[in-house]
Amino acid sequence: MLKKENKALLLILATEVLVGSATGVQRAIASVATSGSLQGLPVLLPLVSFGVFKATFDLTAGYISHKKGRRTSLVIGTTAYLIGATLIFLVKPPLNFVIGNIFVGIGEGIVFATSAIAIGDILGVERSSLTFGYIESACYIGYAFGAYIGGWAWSTLGGTTALMIIVVSSALALGTAISSRETSTYLESDKKKFSAKPRPQAALKLIISNPSLVSPLIAAHVAKMADSIVWGVMPLFMLSRGLDVYYAGYAQSVLLIVWSATMPFWSSYSDRVGRRLISMLGLMFTAFMLIALPSTRSFPEILLIALGLGIGYAMFYPVLPAPISDMSPPSIRDISVGFYRFARDSGYATGAILASFLLQGAGEGYPSVFTNIGVLVAITAAFYSVFFRETRPTWPFFDLVVEHVETIKQILSLQKDIVKDIFEGRLGEAQRKTEEIKELERKADRIKREVAWRIWSGFLPISSRMDFEKLVEEIDKVAGAVIECNERLLWVKFVPELSELEPSIVEMVSETEGLAGKLIENIQMLRLSPAYAVNISLEIDSGERKVDRLRSETLSKIRQLVDQGKIDVMSALNLMDAVNLIELSSDDFQDAADIIRIIAYKHAALPPEKVETL
Repeated sequence: MLKKENKALLLILATEVLVGSATGVQRAIASVATSGSLQGLPVLLPLVSFGVFKATFDLTAGYISHKKGRRTSLVIGTTAYLIGATLIFLVKPPLNFVIGNIFVGIGEGIVFATSAIAIGDILGVERSSLTFGYIESACYIGYAFGAYIGGWAWSTLGGTTALMIIVVSSALALGTAISSRETSTYLESDKKKFSAKPRPQAALKLIISNPSLVSPLIAAHVAKMADSIVWGVMPLFMLSRGLDVYYAGYAQSVLLIVWSATMPFWSSYSDRVGRRLISMLGLMFTAFMLIALPSTRSFPEILLIALGLGIGYAMFYPVLPAPISDMSPPSIRDISVGFYRFARDSGYATGAILASFLLQGAGEGYPSVFTNIGVLVAITAAFYSVFFRETRPTWPFFDLVVEHVETIKQILSLQKDIVKDIFEGRLGEAQRKTEEIKELERKADRIKREVAWRIWSGFLPISSRMDFEKLVEEIDKVAGAVIECNERLLWVKFVPELSELEPSIVEMVSETEGLAGKLIENIQMLRLSPAYAVNISLEIDSGERKVDRLRSETLSKIRQLVDQGKIDVMSALNLMDAVNLIELSSDDFQDAADIIRIIAYKHAALPPEKVETL
């Protein structure tokens, strides 16, 4: 039996494949069908109407799914698509593609944006790039199938059959959308990881005002311009080389199959090793393929370029939206993803407009169109490589740093038991556990040395290496403070009156142990989403203040006992030192959180006051 989330995932992917198949038919036939009948209007006008409305409703889909739910949004989108498909079938050309693509754009924009949001609900923030890999892979599997079938049907069965395929596929998509499940409930586990209460308007303003996040928006828009040109101009280019529509559909399907088949690999890899390098290389490789396309002299060479384009697209397409997801609170990620898709898919329209101008200016100069867009993609890749800051950084010593803090947390857990043992007179048990702490301290020292070796034997920037070295050194101080605290407690001459101090000292250690747990979460969140590592570090600040308050209360009680003559001065001094050492440990965690905050600012590329408002 499939789990509920797997069933939900399959229904969403099936809806995407069917909608993609309907659009894929157009990738093979739309520009060919309208090229001779638009009477002086731009040959790619259907792509303009498609792109404008798809981009607009990408953004709208974020709000619809946010307010009405994912399932409702899918049904609305597939209904709009079916209306568009019916118009394409019934209205006479060329207006069928121009008018029909208004509704097709609306429907596809809503369906694909909602699918990205719904799959993100299911897979969670840890696999944000894989989320986009799944959704885009399903989309382009459909495109590939539709492009091949569309080209074949147009060449062998006629245009009416090709248009009927669009209607049938979109009708089936509506059926799967109606059968789909609501996925917003899966989001609750992610919401718990983020303590901040998000402000949707503030989050979108941060995306727009942050050069690091604007750069993937620009890169995605230009890349979509390139794909729009490949969609609209490549079939015409192939016809100019003496090939018929079947071969145009074949080349489009090869591009789309390679694209869809390899996206899950690159997206999953990005979740493990980062966003920047993979997406930048993909953009540069795509630029090279576009520039090389005009030099092809045979159909096999065109297929080779199509294959290369599929690989290049797959490297950046599911990765570019991931930084937006990384930096968005889960509860408004649907709106952020919709905004990203709006910025990206408006490239369909601008690409079609640019190509139309280039074609009109150069007559039948198809090669110049590909060369110009290839150069533009290369320039964009260079811009992106300069301005984008990694939002899913990877460090070779990361897991060791987490293990180091976990070891310190074990020390604090034992320390809590030791305090109880000492106050309740079990000194032998306390001595035994102190030896365990010393062994754990030696383990922490070994981990620290290995971390230092990995830090300084790698290729990280000097500033990042120093940040992590300071982080480990700061955390390591806790073990020494705990051991010294135990020594002070063992020198205390215990009397019954001291029992009233036990709860507050135990609570101090317990709170400090909690800070260690928060710090582990903080470090893990640093790699998951730098912006929200900042918010967890604020929680550590709050926890340290609580320990500080307990310290003041405990010291006040010790002074009272001294004033009342119930304990000797030497015992009081040792108790005060022990309490101060516990509080010092909490300060060490706060200082470590400050270092994490600095690292987070570097990767989030946002001012502190803005990050903390998310």
